[in-house]
Amino acid sequence: MSSIKELRAEFPQLSVKVYNKPLVYLDNAATSLRPRSVIAKWDEMSSKYSANLHRAIHTIANRATEEFENARIAAARFIGASSEKEIIFTSGTTQALNLVAYSLGEMKNFLRPGDEIIIGEAEHHSNILPWQLLAERKSLKIKVLPVDENGYLRIEELPSLVSGRTKICCIAHISNVLGIINPVREISDYCCKRGVLTVIDGAQGVAHCEVDVKALGADFYAFSGHKLYAASGTGVLWGRKELLDRMPPYMGGGEMISSVKWSGSSFAPVPQKFEAGTQNMAGVPTLVPAFRWAEKFREYPELDGIKHYLLETLPQIEGLRLFGNPLKIEDKIPLFSLAVKGAHHEDLALILDKMGIAVRSGQMCAQPLMERYGVTGMIRASFAPYNTQEEAEYFVKSLQKALKMLK
Repeated sequence: MSSIKELRAEFPQLSVKVYNKPLVYLDNAATSLRPRSVIAKWDEMSSKYSANLHRAIHTIANRATEEFENARIAAARFIGASSEKEIIFTSGTTQALNLVAYSLGEMKNFLRPGDEIIIGEAEHHSNILPWQLLAERKSLKIKVLPVDENGYLRIEELPSLVSGRTKICCIAHISNVLGIINPVREISDYCCKRGVLTVIDGAQGVAHCEVDVKALGADFYAFSGHKLYAASGTGVLWGRKELLDRMPPYMGGGEMISSVKWSGSSFAPVPQKFEAGTQNMAGVPTLVPAFRWAEKFREYPELDGIKHYLLETLPQIEGLRLFGNPLKIEDKIPLFSLAVKGAHHEDLALILDKMGIAVRSGQMCAQPLMERYGVTGMIRASFAPYNTQEEAEYFVKSLQKALKMLK
């Protein structure tokens, strides 16, 4: 196992200074930093193998296609899929969830007016809005699975929400606001026994959990590359093959067809059926080194100490309210969303930025959850394995200093 100093040297952005102070990057839940191997793969694809995929027969196009399809095999292996044919590349989790919502809505003999969709209360807007659009289009009903004060889903209420008309349940593997790891296996098992499809937003999950989609028991799992050390504009949707085969295309265009005629067209098998147009030929191959880093990072224990320290220290700050309080420390990832009485979240974030600390501020694309907790916004500090205990301590001291400045 490499030392933390050697590890950090692999991430060039950590050498950047902000206001002449070393960057302390604590916005990893929004976008992670990229290691040199990911940057090198992007450069290689852009400078040597820039060509359209799957279409031409020349050498450069064949190499680009090979790299792209190797990433599909790597993605299937990374999340334990049965086959690479279950892997669909998207621009990110948002597109993946929109694809599922739209295509399920158009799937024959699946939805009728009055059918129901269950959505977790702590979901990102990307796992709310596609389902609201579907509900409006198909006259469906949305039900909400609430969270408690500590940020845990009230799964004991699931039996009262699921009815004979419930068709889909949409849950985040891990809340991007609360950092609580949801019991997606338990939810999937319950729903599966009642014929309810489960759709898991894994945007935060893949960076912090070893994912095996077969063991999870869900029907769909979506995640983004840019939260997992890969290039932006990359994402993965996994779905059960039998469902993907039944679902109609989400978009029409090049490469997703079998034949096109004025009398009617037929479509390619999955996964190409859902990959219309020119794909991200330089970005998708960066998933391969990114997966290696994600697997390597499971060896680093630094984050456990950071979690213990911040869960113990932050609640001691006067007026501070921490959201997502785990009953067991293993229930939470190193993500800390907080609000402080009398201090606006944007003011705190701006002062911290002057101290070299990058945190997220605002509503975290989770307005319903903000309403549930009665706040207009929060600041969020989210840690990755290249962060250090010293950075966590500097964050606490800087936060205390910022609060004194705002009094």
